[in-house]
Amino acid sequence: MRGTRKLVAIVVGCGALLSIGITSIPTGQANTQTDALRAKRAQLLGQLVALEPAKNSASAALAAAEGAFASEQAQLLAAQKQLAALNARLLVLSGQVADDQATVVQAKQQLSTLTRQSYESTSTDSWVAAVLSAKTFSQAMDRLTGTSHVAEQVNNMQTSVRAKEAAITTETNEIHRDAASSTALEGQLSSDSNALLMLVSVRNLALQRASAPARAIGAQIAEIDQEIAGNALPVSHFSTSCGNHFAYGECTWYVASRRCVPWLGNANQWFYNAGRMGYPEGHVPAVGAVVAFWPGGDGASWIGHVGYVEAVGPAAGVPAGYFKFSEMNYAGWNRVDYRVLPGNSSGVQGYIYAK
Repeated sequence: MRGTRKLVAIVVGCGALLSIGITSIPTGQANTQTDALRAKRAQLLGQLVALEPAKNSASAALAAAEGAFASEQAQLLAAQKQLAALNARLLVLSGQVADDQATVVQAKQQLSTLTRQSYESTSTDSWVAAVLSAKTFSQAMDRLTGTSHVAEQVNNMQTSVRAKEAAITTETNEIHRDAASSTALEGQLSSDSNALLMLVSVRNLALQRASAPARAIGAQIAEIDQEIAGNALPVSHFSTSCGNHFAYGECTWYVASRRCVPWLGNANQWFYNAGRMGYPEGHVPAVGAVVAFWPGGDGASWIGHVGYVEAVGPAAGVPAGYFKFSEMNYAGWNRVDYRVLPGNSSGVQGYIYAK
């Protein structure tokens, strides 16, 4: 049984006994006892309905906490990706810095040589000697031009070295600032995420506590249904042919219309009740078996869900290791649909075989 219908419909739906389905009416003391059981059942049902608002509130609070935690996790993942990208950039820049530093060292050496050449070329004695030793006017002019060119190279080299050093420093500082900011953000998000995870745990515990009384009352109602069934029909009545004593349109009613189901109770009681009546059970799907789901397993409600195994793979449309089953009230009330699941799905409580 799936979804969140009105609680009354849920309890009398996926597994509970319908009084109108009983054809044998006991008399005398048995009839009085049955009436008392039905009165007790109605009282418990009222208590169950009264507990529903608190359980719904706890469920909504848990959903809100889980949503906030998921959002925080997404932000944390984004911050971690950004930090990883910055670290990668910093690693690449470190290699560039090493190369640039080697270039700077070489440039400084060249600068030293050019500076010395410039000094020697522009000193008074050297300049006079360069001019006087020239054999022609053109040679003297060439030497003076060379001296000017050396001075220009010195200035250009100084400018290039300073610009490269400044660029390296600027980029390194920028990346370090971004990395520090991302690290701080990651730390804050991690702290917030841990706090939200704790809140989810607290909300989950609150939901469990709010659901515990409802589960206990549901178990009492299932036991009462079993007692009422015992007063109405002996077990021997189901030895060869079974009647359907479940609420029409629910998963339990559908399965009981497909095969003999002498036990009663909600879907989450079937595996236990069938075992008590001596029906073989196991964890391997078989055609004709009842598949019983844990509460919440594979889309089941908190009172479980049951279906009828149609095929076991390998078969048409069913791969090996999977099984196909039909069900009612999963896709909608009084609607039959089919699903294919792994035979060892964690949502499956077990399989109830025919005798």
